[in-house]
Amino acid sequence: MENLVAWLLLSDKNRPRKKMQELARDFEKKKKTLDMTSPTVADICQSFEKALKAGYGIITYMDESYPDELRNIAYPPPYLFTRGNVNLLNYPVKIAMVGSREATVYGMNVAADFAHHFAENNICVVSGGARGIDTAALRGAMRAGSRVIAVVGTGIDVNYPKENAELFNKIASSGGLVVSEFPMGMGPMRENFPIRNRVMTAISDTTVVVEAAEKSGALISAGHAIEQGKTVFAVPGNIDSPNSVGTNRLLKEGAAFALSGKDVVEELLERKPEKFRSAQNYCESVAEEKVILTKPEVKAEKEEKTYTPFEQAVVNALNAGKETYEEIQQFTLMDTKRLTSLLTIMEIKGIIKLAFRNKYKLNE
Repeated sequence: MENLVAWLLLSDKNRPRKKMQELARDFEKKKKTLDMTSPTVADICQSFEKALKAGYGIITYMDESYPDELRNIAYPPPYLFTRGNVNLLNYPVKIAMVGSREATVYGMNVAADFAHHFAENNICVVSGGARGIDTAALRGAMRAGSRVIAVVGTGIDVNYPKENAELFNKIASSGGLVVSEFPMGMGPMRENFPIRNRVMTAISDTTVVVEAAEKSGALISAGHAIEQGKTVFAVPGNIDSPNSVGTNRLLKEGAAFALSGKDVVEELLERKPEKFRSAQNYCESVAEEKVILTKPEVKAEKEEKTYTPFEQAVVNALNAGKETYEEIQQFTLMDTKRLTSLLTIMEIKGIIKLAFRNKYKLNE
């Protein structure tokens, strides 16, 4: 605990890579200059003890588990708060997926499909946990049984957006990881989201931009990835759609086309085949470990499904025989934007499916 507190007192977020390296090298010497009996130290110790008791972890720039990719960026985070499987930070193959918070149905379906394909190829999906594309990507990968990393722009103990609290819990409890470089308790601040984007792209092998408006945080992520020497893929969109202005411009400026998840996987496999072999070995070892640790299967009682009020309204409409979009809208009285987004999210969560002749059905 003493080293952890001393590191926190000596480091700061605006320390460039060279200064961070110097601090790590001279840490023991600099630590001796600190007054470790001050009230500030006591407060920090209490804060960390609270974090540890709540199940959060913390790694610093000096720890072995700190990713080398982060050490090499211009401004490495001095520490990371973690929740879940910290080993994923050094997983062999990772792809960052970014895009609009105000995503279209097209964008969310693409994000979920791409992420599902990546997961099927033993790739860890990294995203920010925001509404829209981030959420669709994380859920799409998890539906395929994959571990994911959510790099959040708030304190690790702050659920933002609030409706993703359950998603973050599920990520952390199912072998995935939620990670943040911001102090515990820090709420959403506009300036912090572009800062966290550099972490997403740095720990990933490549970045896929699904939807991005003309001025978008996703474009900032693409900029970080390019600065870090990573390939950026962009999904083309309708030239009349505001959400595709950014992605189409990236393509015009030289980003790689991504017409399917397969395009990204094939390009990455060609460049880094050894990483895919390592990922395969990792997944096989984890699967073997699960077999050893799994208890004899006990047939559980069927769990009662729970829905949000809006999801329940759609379920009620389907149970009443309302199957088309128009019928569901008339039954629920929801506006077009809310209903379109909701139906997509319910598809991603596996609650409903789009069947023949654009009719919605409940999944059994």
